[in-house]
Amino acid sequence: MVRRSVALVLLCVGALLAVPALASADTGEIVEPQGNPPTANDGWQAATCTTDTPKCSPAEPNFFIQAAGHPPIGFTQYTIQHEPPGAVGPVTPIRSPEESRSIKTLRVDLPPGLTVNPNATTSKCSLAEFEHEEGGKVKPQCAADTRVGTEQVTLVFNEELPVAIGPFPAGTPKGFVVAPNPLLGTEIPVYNLQPNRGEPALFGFVAAEEEKVFLETEVSWQNDFHESFRIKLPPPGHLPSHLPVSTIVSRLINNGESTGNGTYINNPTTCFNPAEFPTLYSTWFRAESYEVPNSNFPFGSTPFEAKVEDSSGKLIQQTGCANVPFDPAINVDAGTSAVDSPSPATVETTLKYVTGKGTIQESHLRKAVVTLPEGMGLNPSGSVGLGECTDSQFKKGVRTYDNECPESSKIGSVTISSPPLAKDLTGSIYVGTQKSSNPESGEEFRILVEAKEEEEGIDVRLVGNVAANKETGQLTTTFDEKEVGELAGALPEGLPQVPFTSVKLKFDGAKSVLTSPSICSTEATGKMEPWARPGEEVNVSSKLTLSSDPGGGSCPTSLGARKFAPSYTAQSDSTAAGKYSPFRVDIGRTDGQQELKVVNVTLPKGLVGRLAGIPYCGEAELAAAAASSGKAQQAKPSCSSESAIGSTTTLSGTGNSPLSLPGTAYLGGPYKGAPLSMAIITPAVSGPFDLGTVVVRVALNVNPMTAQINAVSDPIPNVFGGVKLDIRSIDVNVDRHNFMINPTNCAASATTGTINGGGSNPASSAAWSSYAVSSPYQATGCGKLGFKPSFNARISGPTTRAKNPQIRVVVKARKGDANIARTALNLPHSLFLDQGHIKTVCTRVQLAASECPKSSIYGHAEASSPLLKKKLKGPVYMVSSKHKLPDLLADLKGQINIQLDGVISSKHGGLKTVFNNTPDVPLKTFILNMKGGKKSLLQNSTNLCKSPQLAILNMKGQNGKVVKTNKLRLNIASCGGKKKSGGKKK
Repeated sequence: MVRRSVALVLLCVGALLAVPALASADTGEIVEPQGNPPTANDGWQAATCTTDTPKCSPAEPNFFIQAAGHPPIGFTQYTIQHEPPGAVGPVTPIRSPEESRSIKTLRVDLPPGLTVNPNATTSKCSLAEFEHEEGGKVKPQCAADTRVGTEQVTLVFNEELPVAIGPFPAGTPKGFVVAPNPLLGTEIPVYNLQPNRGEPALFGFVAAEEEKVFLETEVSWQNDFHESFRIKLPPPGHLPSHLPVSTIVSRLINNGESTGNGTYINNPTTCFNPAEFPTLYSTWFRAESYEVPNSNFPFGSTPFEAKVEDSSGKLIQQTGCANVPFDPAINVDAGTSAVDSPSPATVETTLKYVTGKGTIQESHLRKAVVTLPEGMGLNPSGSVGLGECTDSQFKKGVRTYDNECPESSKIGSVTISSPPLAKDLTGSIYVGTQKSSNPESGEEFRILVEAKEEEEGIDVRLVGNVAANKETGQLTTTFDEKEVGELAGALPEGLPQVPFTSVKLKFDGAKSVLTSPSICSTEATGKMEPWARPGEEVNVSSKLTLSSDPGGGSCPTSLGARKFAPSYTAQSDSTAAGKYSPFRVDIGRTDGQQELKVVNVTLPKGLVGRLAGIPYCGEAELAAAAASSGKAQQAKPSCSSESAIGSTTTLSGTGNSPLSLPGTAYLGGPYKGAPLSMAIITPAVSGPFDLGTVVVRVALNVNPMTAQINAVSDPIPNVFGGVKLDIRSIDVNVDRHNFMINPTNCAASATTGTINGGGSNPASSAAWSSYAVSSPYQATGCGKLGFKPSFNARISGPTTRAKNPQIRVVVKARKGDANIARTALNLPHSLFLDQGHIKTVCTRVQLAASECPKSSIYGHAEASSPLLKKKLKGPVYMVSSKHKLPDLLADLKGQINIQLDGVISSKHGGLKTVFNNTPDVPLKTFILNMKGGKKSLLQNSTNLCKSPQLAILNMKGQNGKVVKTNKLRLNIASCGGKKKSGGKKK
């Protein structure tokens, strides 16, 4: 809040006086100057005092200095410029008659925190009663208890009286001074009047039974909420009409604790060192004259300052702050009985207001901090259609009753009750403009609070800074007005020094900006700081008790007691076997359930993606996305569209209208040991908020034996940017053209796995729960697929008996056919297993660690697939197995890793190799090259060139179709000019 500051006043006045053409009605031209040090004759004096006998002044500093006390006397006094008249001497103006000045309007500004309570009296005098006339004279008929003070005037005669008038003797000389005397009408009652619309209070007195003089009050709600009053005086010579007199001293005395309930005047509730803040307790006076009126009064007039100081110039400090009571309380109501639901919450802060003579008032509130229970966070649903109010629209610091905040930015209502006001202040809560991307700064989420009562003439505008814990989303709202710019430090910082008994913020249920706590019994806490003792924090709390679960059943008493039964479906748009089709995954939870944390599922065999031609979104691009604002990501995504493989939709927030956030799924490279990953990038932008960009990686593990995809997500954030996400559903649509391809095996299958819930602590994986999920899947139309792969086996090297040849096998698949499921090859008896060459064998542990010895390599293989841009290549090992002989395993590496495990055996003296469970993935070509010589697994039992060599081949497709022959002719490449006995089978 920009405060009234002496520095600001002097700067403004200096600027105005610097304009030569401006004729100002300067205060210094009207009243006597201020002494330095002060004296009892200063032109302007003001203070609160213990007594006015003798008259309270710098010479008689009977100052009342009890902080928050109710002083018996409060006075203001101004003295018109004059020459001292002596006992009966003449009064001679300092200036010539042409230069003389008389007050037209005066304004008095009280110190911040010094409050007048017009409701301290049991009643107020109506204007009709105050203006009552009898015999042409104004004679107020105000009740005695509406009298709040006295106007004392010191009169001087401007000419000698020719005859005796009333109590004045004939011949009373010019310059005769009449001190305040009730018999002479110079002590005038001041009454508490019914105020006019637009002012918090109105006081008045009647001068010489003719002129009604009003004290028109104002609260400076555009800055520091100090109180002021303005008096418009009658023209010179107008009062009194029957006496040639002038006023030289006006002393307005307010009766403090003796009025009404004893709270008519309340001292500031602070004890700041006046040396540190020398103007904090000053009262200011400005005046304009009839001779040189100021149309812009009080601006441009020099303020006179009355400090609380004695005649030596020593500033008097308020005391007794240690005894000032401060008993704040808060009451937080979720506005619903259900956990994890939209919360039309009410947050109320209360203070006591003590009445009675001799009491000490509660300290004003300097700083308020309220922390809602963990789990009672910002509701994303509430951002749908939500607007924002800019600082310029809110008009804080501008004295106008009309802000320009759009209706869409309104999220609740406010009611402020204050004893000095006859009516409550009411208004609205608005969402302020986001000023930071750090949720814990209090500048990302801001609430603008306005409460006003135009009949009272007050409009309160406050800014609440809402800090949201990055990890838990717990909200802490702070109201703590700060000085900014060159005025910082001129006055102590803090909330307005005004009394209140209740400040109630009620959030609109229709806007759903808050979510109720996750469990039945929680507690809101707060820390309140009093003006009386800066730095002291008083802890406050409020219990919240809820009773129901939005999903039915008992209300959870702990986070771990919450239900967790998420829904899960995974299906292709088309189930046609071997065809490309978009693949959709839908995960959901209802309000009240545990948070979605990790999804770990395995797709059915054969449901795979075509990676060829798709570039990865790289690590640098993903890091840039995570670090960018949501709007920046929307405008220019960090990942290329060439990497996109689908779209996502996340529903977030409690209630019937969750927020829908679109995102994009990109293909990423290796991640957490997996050869591939999917990155889901979601700009978190809604309404006025930009929380940044959510990046969730999903590791795509590929089973090397089956090519099945096991998708394991990173932990899904339940809080992002300080917002409690309350994710209701995550829909992933992998719909890139010709990306996902269906299996060619139509056996019933399923996508199976687990989903972790937040359990007893969403921030700790050790506390998470687990829920098994399964979504049935079955391809259709497999029988319509053909199955005619080609198979070619060539024997090269020595062909004579007891020699060890090498073998090359080439398998080619036909486009559109069912994928190969099983291949068995029985070589003829002329080629049998040379078990003596089976020496070094790779263990399964070594294989898993990619540490097979080189000596366990017996060949090489490669495979090409329409799903991959490059071939998979790798060694062929002899690996340990549960069979009589080691297995023959082709370890193919590339963009993904595939292992083809062949079981070898000797049948009727011949070598048999069976590759069972071949992955259900499309194949172009598979080539197997087995070594000869010392690394050959084959040995000739006869000369291979003597006769055709026939093998038995049995191949089975994933759709059950079979290719079988007992007369597969082997191609014997080394038989020279003799007829080759090799062959090719289709």
